[in-house]
Amino acid sequence: MKVDIDKVTGIIREVSAEEIAPRFGQLDEADIDIKTHALDLVTIADTEAERVLTKRLTDLLPGSRALGEEAAHADPALQDRIFAGDDPFWIIDPVDGTKNFAHHRQPFRCMVGLYSGGETVAAWIVDPIEGSATVAEKGAGTRYQDKKVSVRSNITKASDAKGFLISYARDRIRKHYGHLDFFADVTHYSCCGAEYEELARGAYDFCAYRTLKPWDHAPGTLLVRESGGYARYITTDKNNEYNANATAPGLLCASSEELWAEINEILLPLFS
Repeated sequence: MKVDIDKVTGIIREVSAEEIAPRFGQLDEADIDIKTHALDLVTIADTEAERVLTKRLTDLLPGSRALGEEAAHADPALQDRIFAGDDPFWIIDPVDGTKNFAHHRQPFRCMVGLYSGGETVAAWIVDPIEGSATVAEKGAGTRYQDKKVSVRSNITKASDAKGFLISYARDRIRKHYGHLDFFADVTHYSCCGAEYEELARGAYDFCAYRTLKPWDHAPGTLLVRESGGYARYITTDKNNEYNANATAPGLLCASSEELWAEINEILLPLFS
């Protein structure tokens, strides 16, 4: 199974430019809907971009299938069926950071992963407005705008690290330990794709998540690994590597193994 990495990048850029970018800041109330709760939104940009990406990507790789976020919401059994099969498939998050997009805020990203043989083998994260792309292929590294990038592997202590923590983690840390002073700096973009890009490009050092849908994390974890970082579940088993078809209480990515181990110890009591 072989796919033209650059051709996929071009398809994602084209679909983002046609279906997502023109709708930014132009949505009417009828273009936005609520899925499971008030903060879980879907827009016409999500549904249309996923529809076009599904068609173009499966056409590009005959015999492949697609697991899109919106399709999985409409058909809750789709994820299990796709992973149970042997065909390669595309994991699609048409607009990662929909809440930002719907409220005319940045960042948001279009994310795609290619899953084959039980693992993510290629990944793309594209900025629909700028067209910039961060791309990874298993065994070939991570590239941003066609230039190879790497994590800040020299950061080995949490006190020196900048990272992304969801509000759940920040609140639990404060409640459990009484402070959040373990890290040099923590923030949250409400967009996994942009956070994974920052880690893979060496601007930040870690990120941690609780909700582990494959479209949110399959592309970004490959970017991190191929740029020299680590992506493992928050468990007592430090070798519990991330896989899009597994579950765990939480996921932690870090730029060095030492940093991952220290932050895992911090988070472990909170993600059990």
